[in-house]
Amino acid sequence: MSGAVCCRCGRPTLAPVAVRYVERASGPGVTVYACPDCAPRLTLGPSSAGLTPPPRG
Repeated sequence: MSGAVCCRCGRPTLAPVAVRYVERASGPGVTVYACPDCAPRLTLGPSSAGLTPPPRG
């Protein structure tokens, strides 16, 4: 992976930290990433109802 968008602040980061894995009813799940600054403020674990990955594109 070359980069990702932080799920907390929305900024792109070249050093993403995986913080959640969101299961989906159909198809593969999605890993949610945070930037190194925001990652310590988030709790690691399975998906949370209030946290969804930012839209792609």
